[in-house]
Amino acid sequence: MNFSMIKNIIGKIMVLLSILMIFPLIVSIIYFKDEGIWNVLAYAVPIVVLFVVGIILSHKKLDNKKMGAREGFVIVSLSWLLMSLFGCIPFIIIGVVNGKQGIPNFFDAFFEMASGFTTTGSSIVDDVEALAKSVQFWRSFSHWIGGMGILVFILALIPESNEGSSMHILRAESPGPQVGKLVSKMKVTSRILYIIYFVITLVLFLFLYIGHLTGIDPKMDLFKSIIYSLGTAGTGGFSVDSAGFAEFSPYSQYVVAIGMIVFAINFTIYYLAILFRFKEIWKNEELKAFFIILAISVVVITIDVYSVYTVLKNRDVTMTLEESFRHSLFQVASIVSTTGYTSANFTVWPTLSKTLIIFLTIFGGCAGSTAGGFKISRVVMLFKTVFVKIKNMISPRKVETIKYNGTTLDESTTNGVQSFLIIYVIVLVGCALLVSIDGNDLVTNFTASLTCISNVGPAFGKAFANFNCYSWFSKLLFTIEMIAGRLEIFPLLILFYPKTWMKR
Repeated sequence: MNFSMIKNIIGKIMVLLSILMIFPLIVSIIYFKDEGIWNVLAYAVPIVVLFVVGIILSHKKLDNKKMGAREGFVIVSLSWLLMSLFGCIPFIIIGVVNGKQGIPNFFDAFFEMASGFTTTGSSIVDDVEALAKSVQFWRSFSHWIGGMGILVFILALIPESNEGSSMHILRAESPGPQVGKLVSKMKVTSRILYIIYFVITLVLFLFLYIGHLTGIDPKMDLFKSIIYSLGTAGTGGFSVDSAGFAEFSPYSQYVVAIGMIVFAINFTIYYLAILFRFKEIWKNEELKAFFIILAISVVVITIDVYSVYTVLKNRDVTMTLEESFRHSLFQVASIVSTTGYTSANFTVWPTLSKTLIIFLTIFGGCAGSTAGGFKISRVVMLFKTVFVKIKNMISPRKVETIKYNGTTLDESTTNGVQSFLIIYVIVLVGCALLVSIDGNDLVTNFTASLTCISNVGPAFGKAFANFNCYSWFSKLLFTIEMIAGRLEIFPLLILFYPKTWMKR
C-alpha cells in the first residue's frame, strides 16, 4: 500500500474543498445583512483549517508515484467520506448560532452533506426556505461538485505513472460497468469531461434565467436559476422552495425536464457528437434503451394519470392532457436521471404510475453520466445474458457470445454486472431491514433505502418530504448507503476489508 500517495491526494482533496468553500463564503458575504458574521465565519474557519492541513499533507514530494487498484479504491472512498464530514461543518456552526438557518445536529448535517455530494437530494430539512442563502447554495453546489466527481478534477493534478495509475481512481469513482479514456492522456480526458459539464450547465442556467428576464417565469430569479442549474447538472435534487417545481411555470418545468435527461446521458456521447462521429452514437445500445424506457414510461404514466384524474374522475383535481404529459415527463426525467425534483406529488398517483416510478428508481440513468441507479447499461447486459443463457439451454453445443455495442463482452464484465446486482440487492434489503427498528411502515423503509442507494432523493410514505421520521442511527446508515451507492458499493466495501491495508 502506497500510503504516501494516499496522503498526498487526500491533502489535495482538502485543499480543493477549501477552495470550493470560497463560493458559499462569497454568498454569505453578499447576504451579510440577513445572515451576520457567524455565517461568514462558518465558512472562513473551515477554509483556513482545510487549506493548511491539506498543504501539510500534500507538500512533500513523492518518491513512489505508483498506484494500484487498492490505492485507487482507498483514495476514492476516504475522499468521499472526508468531503461529506468536513463539508457539513458550516451547517453545524450556522445551525448552533442561528437555528433554522443551518443544521445544528451532527448526524443531520452529515446526512445532508453526503446527500449533496452523492447527488441524492434526500433531506432532513423541514423548512428549506428558512435556511441561510449560503447554506442553500452550498447544498446545491455540492451536487454540481459530486455530479462529475471531485476526483475527476483532481486527476488533472496527479502525476501519471507509466502504468497510468490515475485510471484506477477514475474506475473507482465513475459510475458504470465500463470506464475508459476519451483520449490517450488521463489529464486531457478529465479536462474534456469538465469542459462539457460546465458548458451544458451554463446553457441550462441561461435558459432558466431568460425565462425570468422575459417574464415567462418571474419566480425563477437569478439565485434560483443558479441553484436549479447546479442541482439539475449534478442530477441532485435539493430545492430551495417547499413546493418544489410545482410553483414554477410550465416553461421552467420543461427546461429542467430536458436538462435532467441531457445530464443522464453518457458524456462520451457529447464528445462523439463534437467530433461528428454520429454512427458510433447511433450504435450505442445503452442510449437507445434509455430513450425507449423514457418514452414508454412517459406515455404510460401520461395515459394512466390523465384517465384516472380526468376521464374516470376518480380524483377531486383534474388534469388536462398537456398537464398530465408535462408532469409525467418531468417526474420520469427526474427519477430516471436520479435528480429527484418534484412538480407534483406522485405518491398519490395511480398504482401503475407509482410502480413504474419505483422501477425507474432502480434503473437510473446511463453509465458515465451524473445520474445514479443501477445504470441502463447493466440492465441491457443482464437481459442479454439471460437471453444467451436461454439459447444455450436450447442448443447446448452451440457457442453463444454476448455482444454489446458491437463488441463481445468478456466474462469478467458480465460477472461484474451480476456481482453488482447481488451486492446491490443485499445492501438495499439489509439497510431497509436495519432501519425498520424505527417503526416506520414497509413502503417507507424500502423506498427510503432504495432512493438512497440509487441516489434519487424522494421516497414514498413518510419519507417523501424529508427523512426526519428516522433516528440518528438510521440516518447514519442512510448516509453510508448514499456514499456506497454513489461509488457503486465495491470501493466502500474494499475500504473496510482487512487485507486492503496489508503490505504487498
